[in-house]
Amino acid sequence: MKKISNILILIVLININSRVWAQETIKIEHKPAVPLKEFVDSQTVINFDFVIENKTADTLKLTKVLLRIYDKNNQLLKEKFLDNNGTAPSINMIPNKELNGVGIINIFNPFPVIPNDITEKLVYTFTFNNSISIEHTVIPKNYKQAVDFILPVKNTTLVYDGHDYNAHHRRFDYEFAPIKNFGFSTNFMRYAYDFVKVDANGKMFKTDGLQDNDWFSFGTDILAVANGTIVAVEKSKLDNKQFDMGELKNNQMELFGNYVIIQHGDKLFTVYGHMKQNSSTLKTGDKVKQGQKIGEIGTSGSAFMPHLHFEVRNTSGANAEGLPSYFSDFSILLGNTKQNIKYGTVNTGDIFISNTKK
Repeated sequence: MKKISNILILIVLININSRVWAQETIKIEHKPAVPLKEFVDSQTVINFDFVIENKTADTLKLTKVLLRIYDKNNQLLKEKFLDNNGTAPSINMIPNKELNGVGIINIFNPFPVIPNDITEKLVYTFTFNNSISIEHTVIPKNYKQAVDFILPVKNTTLVYDGHDYNAHHRRFDYEFAPIKNFGFSTNFMRYAYDFVKVDANGKMFKTDGLQDNDWFSFGTDILAVANGTIVAVEKSKLDNKQFDMGELKNNQMELFGNYVIIQHGDKLFTVYGHMKQNSSTLKTGDKVKQGQKIGEIGTSGSAFMPHLHFEVRNTSGANAEGLPSYFSDFSILLGNTKQNIKYGTVNTGDIFISNTKK
């Protein structure tokens, strides 16, 4: 009996030492520090990242991620996981899984959908090399938009790319060395949209799309989503789908070519990017009204086609974090039918039209 007791004690000590070693050599944090609950298509979605640092010379390979979701009474609601089991393991949904010695990787939260309204706490367990496990707790919070927005375009519009799990806005990896070297440390476009005007058949251009003027979007009016104050404007960039990459270290907004930034309240800013050259007549300090024209859609900056890049963020400067956005009075077009939305958001692939009179 004594021998069995000693073995059990030894096992406990090994487990304790393993956890202590793991906590001292592997650092896990999540960004933003307080993830926001976003309500999309009758689902609650959380959009955040894990930054994992290996402080050792050892190779660490992520082999399992387990999520347990709890309510306010600490009752388990759901359990989900990705692991390396099977011929096509689900862990491969995470592109960066390996740390070869000292280094950092960014992992996009692989479980974005959570139970509506009742989720209080998310407990993730990361397992490396099939044997080293670390728990990490995330407490998301509800997001309430302080100002009513309308959509920034009036015409029939396609959400070419939003910020769902597969969207490029969602997958901005600020720990990727070339991007980090430009000074990026957050995802300012975490909740961004690319809006493209389409015709009744859903086409984006008239013929072959080789010229800007062939696109229905090019020259289309861009509207202020709410009352506010202009805090930054750029209008001189050419509509040539190019930008000065070297300038990013000095001005991260270089990505967007011509742009307008409007402040609507404390830590609430909207950004309108890739505007047509000289299409805005605004200057810093100007007051704008909801629905007022602030410019036109162009191809300046990193635009791969005429479109409006729209995002909401918590500051106009560097290292901003993206915020969700909800809009009033629009319709989602579903073939010959319309789904009227009094207040809600749009998603990648949606075709919508604004119903506001402004």
